[in-house]
Amino acid sequence: MSDFDPTTLATQLAGYDILALQTSIQTQTTTLSAQKKALTALRTALTDFRTAITGLNSSSNNVLKNTVTMNQEGIASITASASARKGTYSLNVKQLASAQQKSYSDLTDEDIKNATGTMTINLNGESLDIEMDDLKSLSDFASAVNKADFPSADDPMTSTSEQNGVTASLMRVDGKVQLMLSSDQSGEKYDIQLDTSAMTSGQDIFASEALITKGKDAKFTLGDSTQEYSSSSNTLDNLVDGVSIKLTGTTEDGKPLVISVDTDATGTQEQIQAFIDAYNTLKSTISGLTATGNSTDDRGAFAGDASISSLSNDLSNMLRKTFGDENMTKFGITSDKDGKLTLDKDKLETQLKADPQSVNNFFNGNNGLIKAMDKSLDKYLNTSTGLLKGRQETLDRQQRDIDSKTEKMNTRYDSSYNRYLKQFTQLQKVMTQMNNTMSMFS
Repeated sequence: MSDFDPTTLATQLAGYDILALQTSIQTQTTTLSAQKKALTALRTALTDFRTAITGLNSSSNNVLKNTVTMNQEGIASITASASARKGTYSLNVKQLASAQQKSYSDLTDEDIKNATGTMTINLNGESLDIEMDDLKSLSDFASAVNKADFPSADDPMTSTSEQNGVTASLMRVDGKVQLMLSSDQSGEKYDIQLDTSAMTSGQDIFASEALITKGKDAKFTLGDSTQEYSSSSNTLDNLVDGVSIKLTGTTEDGKPLVISVDTDATGTQEQIQAFIDAYNTLKSTISGLTATGNSTDDRGAFAGDASISSLSNDLSNMLRKTFGDENMTKFGITSDKDGKLTLDKDKLETQLKADPQSVNNFFNGNNGLIKAMDKSLDKYLNTSTGLLKGRQETLDRQQRDIDSKTEKMNTRYDSSYNRYLKQFTQLQKVMTQMNNTMSMFS
């Protein structure tokens, strides 16, 4: 009787009561944990692959790389995008563009304080009204100008609309503060004009206007032509397709700036290899997750999963398609028996010499491989309707089911334990009484 312990017996028997359910829950938990880990790995691999390929199809980065060389430095900084065509261009830069700047040296805080009505700043056909009534100082006036912007307008030589406005600043010259108005854009057309006709007092306070810097257009000729071209900006984005030219100096007579655009075979090869490496990494991850397993390799968490296996097939099928009237073998890209990609550098170099733009059309065209792949990945990664989101929701439901079963198992265990404990405690009590009674006769 000294070894008789109701608590130990109750614990053992209650454990036996839930043993089958406990084993089932442990098996489900192990499987679910593996699938959760696998799903996270797959999502990470797909996201990394998508980031890698979209990074090769941005406004600043493409698979096809071009190089730019110049015969002299200090005249311009030049970049060439993938759309730039191989060629040589000659440029004679006669004048750089500059922005206009005017000063108003006799203007004081008191002049601003006493002025009333509306002063209008006109610039390139646009106007900006400055209400003078509440301004108390030159600083207030400068702030009022700088808080407002003029509408934007296009320059035919630049590719984007730029903000056209006026910046007001204060400078101290010989101990005296003076107002400076500067055009935010260079060019002759950005001429700052002040209209004080709507001011009710102080109309003459801006009369002491001085031109500090004249607004000028950039002027240049092409090759041996004498026809002169001009641009309000020093940045020429539309002069040569795919080439951005930022003028920084002028050329000497008879010494034009010669710009040569050529294909960067090494850079392009590195870009294609980056694509291949990203694809092969994703392919390896999927293969591991869907592996059927054997005596030496583990079985993947998604082995036999048709929806996950279809992802690998989708990617492989897409690589066999034609984009930009070409297929990947034209660029020396082939697939081995495991679906991994390899690159034949010599074949790629041959194609780059023959038709470099075919690389751009295949990978980066509007209907190119990268956009098609990115769109196909949305089927899996879309945060609303993606397959992985649906799979995660399924796993979450399974986890809730396991949690519910675990809670019921714990309740069953507690009930069995309390019942057994009560029974064995009563038995212990009876046996103790019997033992005491028997000891009296002994």
